[in-house]
Amino acid sequence: MISVCMALYNGEKFLREQIESVLRELSAEDELIISDDFSADGSLALLRSFGDSRLRILENTSRLGPVYNAERAVQAARGDFIFLCDQDDIWLSGKVKACLQALATADLVLHDAYILNGGERETETLFQKRKVRRGFWQNILRNSYTGCCMAFRRRVAERVLPFPPKIPMHDQWIGLLAEKEFHVEFVCKPFIEYRIHGGNFTQTVSGNRHSLRKKILWRIRLIKNILQRIKRR
Repeated sequence: MISVCMALYNGEKFLREQIESVLRELSAEDELIISDDFSADGSLALLRSFGDSRLRILENTSRLGPVYNAERAVQAARGDFIFLCDQDDIWLSGKVKACLQALATADLVLHDAYILNGGERETETLFQKRKVRRGFWQNILRNSYTGCCMAFRRRVAERVLPFPPKIPMHDQWIGLLAEKEFHVEFVCKPFIEYRIHGGNFTQTVSGNRHSLRKKILWRIRLIKNILQRIKRR
């Protein structure tokens, strides 16, 4: 069974196209879990209009923020394999099949993505633009782990949950712990269109605009959290 986990907040504009692209990839036994972070637009009404039994809607009564809203979705997952999903991208045909093939030997897989900017694909893929690479320390310095391109086994979810407090983003936390404790595989083929627009939660392509001091503090906190989690094993 596959669980697709989406953290949603005011995503009405691109939500229908994304959900339809995800559901096309899923079997009747799979599930798409969408945790709505107290949206103020028409996102919830749109979700309810689908009437698909594979769609599970979690409604927050107050804002959790993108990291801990994603955590809520992952905590609710029942599948053997967990796929993270953004609210505004487009899944491409063959994504699930390719990830499951990689997960036959790996614990976590990260695949490439086309970058969709203004409705047009950029010439560079996400892997090329981000210069992604394996390794714990490399990904402390420059994160390669983009959540919407990640899928992992349940045993990875059990290790990364609960997310530590005040981490910058959950995908880097998951990727770093996987680098230390599991087998990670990169698939150098795009299986989503990663949409760039003014409302993106993160600056995966344009770069992080936070101060150097904040970036250093985040990395120190991440390292401490990783070491504490490893000690608990």
